[in-house]
Amino acid sequence: MPESFNIEPYNRSSHDRSQFDCGVPSLNHYIQRQLSNDIRRNLARCYSAVSSSDTANPRRMAGYYTLSSHSLETDLLPEGVAQSPYPAVPAVLIGRLAVCKSFQGNRLGVQLVISALRRSVDLHDELGIQLIVVDPLGEDILSFYEKFGFVESGEGRLLLPIKTAKKALP
Repeated sequence: MPESFNIEPYNRSSHDRSQFDCGVPSLNHYIQRQLSNDIRRNLARCYSAVSSSDTANPRRMAGYYTLSSHSLETDLLPEGVAQSPYPAVPAVLIGRLAVCKSFQGNRLGVQLVISALRRSVDLHDELGIQLIVVDPLGEDILSFYEKFGFVESGEGRLLLPIKTAKKALP
C-alpha cells in the first residue's frame, strides 16, 4: 500500500528540511538555505509534505512546493488562454516543487500538484486570478505537468487557466 502524506503550510519548528535531497541541487539549496528568507520577505509560501506515520518532532520533509503571486503580459500569452483589458493577467506561480529521493515512487509529486491547484483555485475565489504558471526545470518535467492540463507558452513556461483547474479537480 502506498504511503500517505499530509501536506501543510511549512513551519520551521515542525518540518525538518536538513536532509532533504531530491536529486536537483538548485531545489535542495532552495529548501535548505533560501526558503526562510523568501518567507520572511513575503516572496513565497511553502507547503510541506510529511509522512502521515511520522511522529517525530520535527517531522522529515518528504516533498514541498511554493506558491507566489505572479502576472503575465497579455500580449505574450497564447491565443485564448486568458483575457484581460489590462496589460497583465494575474496569476499564481508554482515556483518550486520537489520530492525527496527516499519518498519518490509514492505518487507524492501528483499529490503536491493537486494540492497546489486546490490552493490556487481557493485563491482565485478570494483574490481574482486567471492562470497558474510553472517554470519547469528541464524537458523531462514537461510531460508530468501536461497530464494536469498545463500548456506550453512561447517562453518555456507552462500555463493552466484557473477555469481548467476547477474542472479537473475532484
